[in-house]
Amino acid sequence: MDLEFSIWLGTTTRWAHLTKVIAMPVVPRVGEFVKFKSAIVGDYVAFRISEVTYREDGRIEVWTELLDNIDNRMYSFEEEAEFDEYFDSYLAEGWQCPRGVGPNRRLTVSGPPSEDGAQQGVGPAGRSPTAPARRSTP
Repeated sequence: MDLEFSIWLGTTTRWAHLTKVIAMPVVPRVGEFVKFKSAIVGDYVAFRISEVTYREDGRIEVWTELLDNIDNRMYSFEEEAEFDEYFDSYLAEGWQCPRGVGPNRRLTVSGPPSEDGAQQGVGPAGRSPTAPARRSTP
């Protein structure tokens, strides 16, 4: 069945949301991991499933957590060049980035995630049922 996947990549300054329709034999469950092929960077990176949405029209959307979001820091890569390498590798595999690369406005201002363990900043504000990330001031 065809599933519409969403993945996110980020640095301290840039953020990208990529999408791709991929045929899979089953729908992954929240908490499971999926690896996407990449001829350039390999498929050793696993994305954790954060949300599965069944649309009325039959489409199934699968969202992942921000790649390598250690301690909810709200970015994947320390180095801009590494972001570019991964971003370009996914585009080469047919991923789309309809909104383009934008500024990372999801960095937290005041320390670690909330005490209740709520995951923060999984997707664009307002689209995820989890708590939104605290935003930094420009």
